[in-house]
Amino acid sequence: MIRAHRASSFVDVAWRLLAPVLVLALLFSVDAATAPPVEAGGSSTAASIRARQLDAEAAMRRADEQIAELKKLRQNHKKLLKKAKQKLEKAKKQRDKARKKANKAHRKLDQLRLTLARETRVHPNPKGKQKTDKPTLRKQVRKLAKKVKWLDRKLRQAERKVEQARELKQSRWKKPTRARIDRRVAERERAEDKLSRAIGAMLSLTTARAGRLGAASSKDLRKPVRGSISQRYGCTGYHVNPRRGSCRHFHDGVDIAAPVGRWVRAVADGYVAYAGYSPWDSGPRAYIVITVHAGGVESVYAHLEPKRKVKAGRAVKRSAAIGAVGMTGLTSGPHLHWEVRKHGRTVDPKKV
Repeated sequence: MIRAHRASSFVDVAWRLLAPVLVLALLFSVDAATAPPVEAGGSSTAASIRARQLDAEAAMRRADEQIAELKKLRQNHKKLLKKAKQKLEKAKKQRDKARKKANKAHRKLDQLRLTLARETRVHPNPKGKQKTDKPTLRKQVRKLAKKVKWLDRKLRQAERKVEQARELKQSRWKKPTRARIDRRVAERERAEDKLSRAIGAMLSLTTARAGRLGAASSKDLRKPVRGSISQRYGCTGYHVNPRRGSCRHFHDGVDIAAPVGRWVRAVADGYVAYAGYSPWDSGPRAYIVITVHAGGVESVYAHLEPKRKVKAGRAVKRSAAIGAVGMTGLTSGPHLHWEVRKHGRTVDPKKV
């Protein structure tokens, strides 16, 4: 009995110790069963984010083109409508002129035919000695009949031109409504937001990868392109004086003047977070490349030629070519705009 009691007490103690562990294991198994599936690896994650970037960028550029076309039509509506009206009036004048000529030729042909018929009744025998004008009249009738046929064809062509000009005026030159433009603007804003979120996702992914490179890899950033500095980092003008710091315009990066097509190279080892048109430009969009380096350092290269030299998610080595100098976006000449950000804030490249 003592042994049985000891055995039962041992089982009770063991159950009390193991019960919480079993409950926790059961909860973890339930969470694992209901959790969303995780992608197999970083490469597949980068590929899916890159696909989202490309889709959003394409939608944004389509909206840009449609808005530009609608605004151009809206601004030039009066001029285009006036041109369409002038074309319609010209076609009408040509039609009326062709109709007048055709009617005149028809009347003349009818008169010649009546004259020929009268001559035939008066002089039925052309072989007689009496002289008649029937051969000449027949020749004139044939010649005029060809002219009438040609004039009728010209009249039909003129009438077709009038119809085409009228349809053009009624359909093509309608003034685009403000609502149509607003719808396209809303589509563009949604695409810009989608692209910004995709870039943010790739920045998070590549920042985690770049952390393994070591902080030393982002020290002493190299100059990204050969050329002269046309605009330095910082204030470009003052309202009152430099001591008060009332900066008229703050330049977030460094502008380096260089010819179109010259290679732009990575300033340090890192990863590409984005390569495409900027979703943050309010005017003409610049083609940009964003690279992420160790220590929370990011580099932005803007106004590049629109050629995808690199892809988002891929690793780049220091001095590797990532693009070429261009003139995309709002720019007065070929140059590279180079920004350096540390933990999301722009800094002077010299002070990294």
